[in-house]
Amino acid sequence: MRWSTVLSWGAIPMVLLAQAPGKRLSLSDCLQRALATHPDIQVAQAQLAAAGAELTAAFGAYLPTLTLSAGYTRQLNVEGGRSINVGGQVIRLPSVDPNAYSLSLIGSYTLFNGFEREGAFQRAQASVAAAEAALSSARQRVATEVIRQYMEVLKAERLIAVRQRSYDLARQELERLRALIEVGRQPASAVYAQEAELSKREVEWLQAKHQYDLAVARLRGLIGVSPTEVVEFADPSIPDSLAPEDVRAVARQWGNFPEMLQYALQHRHDYRAAQHRLEAARALQMTARSGYFPQLTASGGWSWANSALRDFSQLGRTFVGVQLSVPLFENFRTNAQIQSAELQLRQAESELEKLRQNIATELQTAVLTLEGLASQLEAAQRSVRAAEIAAESVRQRYDIGAATQLEYFAAEAQRLSAVVTLIGLTYDCLAAQAQLRFVLGTVEP
Repeated sequence: MRWSTVLSWGAIPMVLLAQAPGKRLSLSDCLQRALATHPDIQVAQAQLAAAGAELTAAFGAYLPTLTLSAGYTRQLNVEGGRSINVGGQVIRLPSVDPNAYSLSLIGSYTLFNGFEREGAFQRAQASVAAAEAALSSARQRVATEVIRQYMEVLKAERLIAVRQRSYDLARQELERLRALIEVGRQPASAVYAQEAELSKREVEWLQAKHQYDLAVARLRGLIGVSPTEVVEFADPSIPDSLAPEDVRAVARQWGNFPEMLQYALQHRHDYRAAQHRLEAARALQMTARSGYFPQLTASGGWSWANSALRDFSQLGRTFVGVQLSVPLFENFRTNAQIQSAELQLRQAESELEKLRQNIATELQTAVLTLEGLASQLEAAQRSVRAAEIAAESVRQRYDIGAATQLEYFAAEAQRLSAVVTLIGLTYDCLAAQAQLRFVLGTVEP
């Protein structure tokens, strides 16, 4: 049996996984579902909508304010207050209309308010840009997690196939031994050893099945699949084998580490969001200092009042005015606002620097992980080839009685371990490539 044949164990049909046919979800399908339903993305979208509303409100501060008011009042005790006493003489006043109507349209416009509007508008613009970048970052983060978990499902599925194949071969070997014992070519004790080996492989098979179920459950929860929905995961576009040199090439295509770090800082959406939050904090300082400046407001309007709905032109009046407010003493509120804005600025600067350091650490970790996995993958491929040759040699010697059953079990275990390791490293490399792309900000959700 050759190395390629052993690797094909992970592609054979699996009786254990047989179930009612369900919808087949590729990696692209899973990404679409996760991006549409994941709570983190929905929260980021809501934050963007809220930031957009704040920007609209900040723009509205440049527009005039218009207020239309209408009122109606009726006096219920019409006779009350119609008599007055003057020096003991009671004088009756004439009756009045109990109805009173009023109507007014008043407009005001802020001419200057110490650059508070400008600061608020700049802050709102920066907040919208930060929310957009945060949404893109959330989409990339969710997409990376989906890719990683999808690889875990494919890896677990391949390992089930390998473990099942190993179990089937052990069962066939047990049947062969029983036939040889019947004709006297093997001792009866060989059956007990093979039964123990068969039970061991069955346990490994069931453990692999359990790990697969856990991986599927995590992926289903991540992409929002209902527990009652029957689906299966398969994507023929994902390779089941990798060349170590191709894995290393992924880590080197962006240049050396300083170049990769610079690239990441330019393309990471969460870093852009932090930069925009820093801009918003700077704009908040302008808003806070506006309390030291005078405010100038222009106003005008039209008002009318009468006991009946008539005489609008005679009783209505039109007016215009300008109001200047100079803050002489405002109980230190402006100073407190400035200090609070200064604190937010320092926090934003610290957040940006901390994120830059985290990105550098994440990038270094991702590169080292990928390079380490590439070396391990190369060693695992050599291990599989050597284990295949050794196992086949022991098998031939065992068939003619030149090798013991213990030697045969050890060789098969070594071959199986090599195959399992290679499968795990293959999908770990695919997940590590996705993680590196996320750190660099190049994940395409």
